Amino acid sequence: MTITKLIPTVKRLSHTDKLLLLQVLVQELLQNEGVTEALSSSFSQTEQSMTEASTFTLEERRHFLEQPLAERRRILAEQADMIYDHYQQDSEWQDLMAGDVVDY
Repeated sequence: MTITKLIPTVKRLSHTDKLLLLQVLVQELLQNEGVTEALSSSFSQTEQSMTEASTFTLEERRHFLEQPLAERRRILAEQADMIYDHYQQDSEWQDLMAGDVVDY
């Protein structure tokens, strides 16, 4: 499949699926470059967490949105706490944020 045929398919993906695709592509590039397995396992754990999150049904998502604001904030805070360690261990994302923003 060529990239020109692939792009319209990628554009139709949900936000979560696009992030998963990005992670899979980055993981593949890292493995091809011989980056340590520690990074690969970190990506695998994050990918698994995102896959689990993306399996919520529409009803479950609506139920979440029907919760009071305080309850939604509590749930989101728990989720942020769970992913906090990942971002503390993986400093590569900070390097990406350090440069100038270039608009092409």
